This record gives sequence, structure tokens and C-alpha cells, in this order.
Amino acid sequence: MTTVPTTLDPWREKGIPLDKQFRSWRERVKAPYNKRDVDAYTRARVILMNGVENECWNYSHHFARCTDNPAIKGLLAQTRMVEQQQQTTINWLNPPDQTVLETTIAYEQVAVDLTAYLARNEPDAYVREAFNFGLLEDFDHLYRYSELLDYLEGKDPDSILQGKTEIIPGRPTADHHNDPEVMLRKHYEKNRALPLSKLHTLTLLSAEQQTYLFYKEHGFEYGSRLARELYAEIGEVEEHHVSFYESLLDPSETYLERQVMHELMEVYNYFHCYAQETDPRIKQIWEEFLGMELTHLHLWGEMLKQYQGVDPRELFGDTMAVDFKFTENKEYVRRVLERQRDLRLIAYGWAPKDRLPKDWPSYRYQQIVNAGGIPSEEVVMRQLQQRRPAERPGDELLDRARQVAVKVDADTTAAAVAGDGAATPATQEVK
Repeated sequence: MTTVPTTLDPWREKGIPLDKQFRSWRERVKAPYNKRDVDAYTRARVILMNGVENECWNYSHHFARCTDNPAIKGLLAQTRMVEQQQQTTINWLNPPDQTVLETTIAYEQVAVDLTAYLARNEPDAYVREAFNFGLLEDFDHLYRYSELLDYLEGKDPDSILQGKTEIIPGRPTADHHNDPEVMLRKHYEKNRALPLSKLHTLTLLSAEQQTYLFYKEHGFEYGSRLARELYAEIGEVEEHHVSFYESLLDPSETYLERQVMHELMEVYNYFHCYAQETDPRIKQIWEEFLGMELTHLHLWGEMLKQYQGVDPRELFGDTMAVDFKFTENKEYVRRVLERQRDLRLIAYGWAPKDRLPKDWPSYRYQQIVNAGGIPSEEVVMRQLQQRRPAERPGDELLDRARQVAVKVDADTTAAAVAGDGAATPATQEVK
């Protein structure tokens, strides 16, 4: 087995020349994965990288609207076109027979296991606690949508999760609705924060922004009043999360610094996707796109040096340790749940709910939005009242998913033993 290193020197790695990166329609539209056979974390990587590409495309447009430098605008146009082609390839990997609700379950699995892993490895204590807070909210969203999946489609959510992510209540979604200003956090300081904290924050922001957009784009497609209201309710929480995580970014970072950081984020995430991918066909996509993003990083690093006189290595370091992986985080999530379920947001901090001031702004906000009923509570009550046959339509998918998971574990162990005589652990010890 070829061992993929976990340390990367992004400034010296050779990439794919920019003029070789544009692709035909046939080249960019790949066959989708099979939802019955795909590994849950392959699907998670597809969702994550779609969100990362969307964020980079969106930021590039915003940057272009705020500069009149023709060289910068020209390079933005060039790299942005590649980003949108990459995003098309990635998003089109989702199969047409995967329902909106099944995809929603996968989105929440990404949110839970991405946030948990980043929190476990986040070096900044304040940023880590912000991640932990958001983790428990996404964890509860997974529970509410799982109830809706069973209620509307009669499917077992574990056919998507494959037993890798638990489905139990977190901090109740009804308590996630906050006065908008309460969501804001203290930002890191760009000259003091570690590069890893910056990459973690931007990655999580990208994922949450994508989730918000997905719910707003698809929630209306349901005829069920309850489904439409649940997507509206949780969609608003995702908007809160976007405000929450973006407030951690240092606003003194220049547009060019932020552009380089976006490119570095792409390199970081494509690298771990390539290193961890179990599907050979999709692994090739991650490898190709990593090569493209390395070139983008080099070009934007040169722009930063040319127009600001700043070597990007001074901001982000010479090498980059990349050890992120989608993996089970059950024990870690349960520990955070035990400790922080009753935490609530106050201005730039947190407080137990029994110590909140009487004039806590979110009391008034919750009275407004929860007036007349709470969809996230109603879906649980409806599901409790509904009886299901012993065998549900999603159960055959679950059986297939378990068989695939067993095969992947067996293949990985066999390859590891053949390569170095020691099997790689399936999960990392919870910190």
C-alpha cells in the first residue's frame, strides 16, 4: 500500500498549469455514485467539497466587485471558472434517486462529524468552544430530520449514516433560535492565530453556508406542511451558524490575504480527501483537483507578494500538517452533550440556561418565532403517534450499506497489513 504523507509543502508542490485546467462538458460531468453501495464518508467528502467550492466561487465574485485592479480581476475570473467547473463535477456525483431527505441526513452527518473532529483538534480554546456549541445544534438537527425521514418516507436514516453517527437528541432545536446579535463571537487575531485555526474556521463556515443554501433551495419542494416548516426552522438556524462562524474571522485580513487563505483551504481539504478516499474513481477526482488548487495557491501567493509585499509563508507557514479524516466521533459528542447541552449564547460568550439574565434578548426572539407551534417538536410527536411495519423501505439500503462498510474495513486492513504489517485503526482515540 502506498502511504500518503500527512505533511504537505503547498508552496513547492507542483500543480497543474492553469491553461490545462479547463475541461469539456463530458470531462466535467461524471457518473454519480450508487447510493446503495457508497461509503457514508465518501458521500460526506462529496458534500464537504461541494461546499468548499461554493464558498470559494462566492468569495471570488465578492472580491471582484471590490477591486479595480485588472490583473487581480483577470486572475479571479480565470480561477473562478475552474472553481465552478470543479463544483459541477463534485455536486453531480450525487445520484438522482437520492431523495432530498436522504441527502439532508447526509448533510447533517457531515456537520456532526466535521465539527466534532475539528473541535477535537482545534488549538484555540475559544474557537474550540464555539465549534462545540455549534456541534450540539447540528447533532439535534440530525435527530429531527431522521424523525421526518421515517415519518414521510418510512426509511431508516441509518441506511445513509451506516451506523457511523448516532441519532439521539442534542440541544433542542427549539432553543437554537437567538437574537441575531447574540450569535456574534470574538474574532481571532490574524497575526497571532495559528494557520490551522484559520483553516478550520473557514472550512466549517463553508460547510454551514452550503447547508443553509441547500435547505432554502429544497425545503419548499415538499407538499407536507410539517416538512416545509421544519426546513424553514432548521434553515434559519443554519443562517445563525453562518453568522456565528464568519464572526470568528479577523476583519482586518485583506482581500488578497483572504483569497490566499481560500486557496490554502482548498488544498488542505482536497489533500485529506485524496488521502482518505476509498473509492478509486472518486479518489482520482480529488487528486486532479488538488493539482489544480496547488497552482491557484501559487498564483495567488505571488499576487500577495506583488501587491502587498507579503510572503504567504509568513502568514500560513512553510508546511501544512493534514491529518483530518471523517471518522466516528460518538464518544466525543456524548461528552460534549453531557457538559454543554444546557449552555446558551450571551454576548461573545456562553452561560448555563439557569443563569441567563431576565432580559436575555433571545427570549423575545424565541417567543416570536415559536409562537403557534414548533416544527422540530411536532415532528417528534407525530412520529411517536405513527406506527410503522416491522420492515421499512429503507431497511434494504441499510443492509447493503453494512455489507459495503464491512468490505471497506476488510480491504483497508488487508492493504495495511500487506504494506507495513500493522492495521490502521478505524477510529482515533477521543481527546
